[in-house]
Amino acid sequence: MFIERDELRTAMKASTMGNLQADDVAIDQAILMAIQEATSYLNGKYDCTKIFNARGTDRNPLVLEHCKSMAIWYLLRISNANYLFDKAKIYYDNAISWLKLVAGVGESGKTIAPDLPIKQSDDGTAISKLRLTSNPKFTHSF
Repeated sequence: MFIERDELRTAMKASTMGNLQADDVAIDQAILMAIQEATSYLNGKYDCTKIFNARGTDRNPLVLEHCKSMAIWYLLRISNANYLFDKAKIYYDNAISWLKLVAGVGESGKTIAPDLPIKQSDDGTAISKLRLTSNPKFTHSF
């Protein structure tokens, strides 16, 4: 998996993780939901299969950190741990804002370009949402 259960301890103190009443199934579900949500933002432009199949040091550190923040948000939602809810909500919102900026969605339409693999067609050319075309030439008959 892109994020292992033990790696969530780097985004949340071990003592806090111990206080959550979440079993392995709930933790795995939270991780999968975070990855799915990140994929929904990045899928239009980036090769999410490559991004989320990476293991170890091949993973993008920013994507990893934001996915961990989202997974913790989902865990806290499930476990009803009110004492960390506000802080987790801030981290979750920051992760979503970053993903929107990377994907180029939102009010501003501005984008940033992290070092993520771009989607490619079978022949190796980059797939882009931008398509330039023109209308057929118009001639007048006077």
